[in-house]
Amino acid sequence: MSTAGHGPAHATGPTDRIDRTHWIDLIGAHRAVDASWRLGDAEPGPHGSMQHPLHLRSYGTDLTAVLLTPDANPPSAVVVVPFYDTDTLLGRPSPLYPVGRPGPGRDYALRLAARGLGVLAVPWWAEMLAEREGPTGLSARYGPPAAAHAAHHPGVTGLGRSVADLLLAVDALTEIPGLDAGRIGTFGHSLGGKHALFLAALDPRIRAAVVHEPGVGFAHSNWQDPWYLGDQVPRERDLDELTGLIAPRPVLYAGGGAADGSHNAEIAQRARQNWPDSGFDVLMHNTGHPLPDHVFAACASWLTNHLN
Repeated sequence: MSTAGHGPAHATGPTDRIDRTHWIDLIGAHRAVDASWRLGDAEPGPHGSMQHPLHLRSYGTDLTAVLLTPDANPPSAVVVVPFYDTDTLLGRPSPLYPVGRPGPGRDYALRLAARGLGVLAVPWWAEMLAEREGPTGLSARYGPPAAAHAAHHPGVTGLGRSVADLLLAVDALTEIPGLDAGRIGTFGHSLGGKHALFLAALDPRIRAAVVHEPGVGFAHSNWQDPWYLGDQVPRERDLDELTGLIAPRPVLYAGGGAADGSHNAEIAQRARQNWPDSGFDVLMHNTGHPLPDHVFAACASWLTNHLN
């Protein structure tokens, strides 16, 4: 049985602030005029879950997210996990991350589902539009999709489009039976960490967030790339302000000393001032950009506790 819906023009709620609206307008994180979603039929999934395709239509592109719902104790909490592709998040081979590639696993959706959480794995539009057998260098792979997007949708940055896709996905989660709309979280690593950070800041429906190596501070990562902000990187404000919009909802800010570490601790500390008591937690492991399995386990435990 399929379910379909359309989202509202923008996320609203009692915790909305003028600055949230400013950031939405700044990056162009507005749902597309063709925004819609449709939940496909369920089939048995991993760890006793049910697996559903969630078809998202946004800015002329069809994206298929994958929703894993636990087969017990509805309504369940659910975690939005953005990344390059859903196959990687589910432990399957993909063009970017073939099975057997050395390093920590990136099957984050699979491992969150093993904890009994609902999980929505959301692919990135630029990866979906990239050449399947094309180059793996960032500029060569994602520059052409970003340029085509900019030509057709002026005023909507690449990052804004990504956030709009995620807002649409959250619209769907609030309407799908068996999910608890009051317990929606988000988790992201690297590119996914950037997307999860902005989603949590700009959508008050997100109850708790974990961001690993997002690059807090515009000087500390590749925010100027065209698939993020391009020439729309603000000069008079920084990501401490954006991160502060998550307060008072809890966030776990994690880094390995690459994109995030001692070099941008001052920006993180400024953001933390928006939580006068508690709610801004920091986990620094100083082993580099990849997310080690034991650090992921700590992040997943933190998120599970805050959603339950």
